[in-house]
Amino acid sequence: MQEVIADGEVIEVDPPRRLVQTWRLLMDQSTAKEPFTTLTWEISELPAQPGVCRLTVTHDVTGAPATGAMTGGKHEESGAGGGWAWILSDLKTLVETGSAFSS
Repeated sequence: MQEVIADGEVIEVDPPRRLVQTWRLLMDQSTAKEPFTTLTWEISELPAQPGVCRLTVTHDVTGAPATGAMTGGKHEESGAGGGWAWILSDLKTLVETGSAFSS
């Protein structure tokens, strides 16, 4: 696998609540040819549960169907990963345990 697998720029930051970035997956030829997509990370507190936050990830893949398919997990059965569901599950494990998921 190549060293750099994703590319993009930070376009908006409002710590610690919001991060917006452009994003393009470089590890696959079909996604690397597509335009940058927009990825928005938003953290909100849950008033009914002190100390608990909700992470909302919005990935606008307009004009990037291959990226949408890959990040949506469409190629999971062929071994290409489970898209954002896998990534966010691994992030949850890291936040809860302090250890990265290992298969």
